[in-house]
Amino acid sequence: MEKQGLFELIFLFGAALSTTSISLHLLQPKSLVSQPIAQNTYLGPTSPLPGNPQLIRVELLVKDSSDLAGVQIQSVTFDGQAIPLKPRDIFGKRASASFQLPPGKYTLRWTVNRDKIIWPRTVNHEEEVDLSPRDLWVQIMIEGDSASIR
Repeated sequence: MEKQGLFELIFLFGAALSTTSISLHLLQPKSLVSQPIAQNTYLGPTSPLPGNPQLIRVELLVKDSSDLAGVQIQSVTFDGQAIPLKPRDIFGKRASASFQLPPGKYTLRWTVNRDKIIWPRTVNHEEEVDLSPRDLWVQIMIEGDSASIR
């Protein structure tokens, strides 16, 4: 009989605990329940450059290929301006540059050095960057053979 009384006590304690937690959940303010858990944050500019609203910010990032045996960047030019390259860091980053340019079309050229076995050893790449008057900020990322323009 003593065993049955212990089980009844545990059952009653569990029922009381679950009822209390449900009532606390239902009584808390709805603003806390409906808040998003994760959200995206835009970190770019939200207004044109001060002084000249026609200029667009352009950020250029240059990285070697993420593969150890991948291509290595030899040279980069943007609108005829050479971008100085630094030695590769542990993440493969080689250079970064910033420009303030009016809307228009600009040429981005880069040369990569491939593996000694694959022919041709050096490959030239070219992309046309179109800066729209609606753009406030454009980010260009060169990683090995590919380039992304956002």
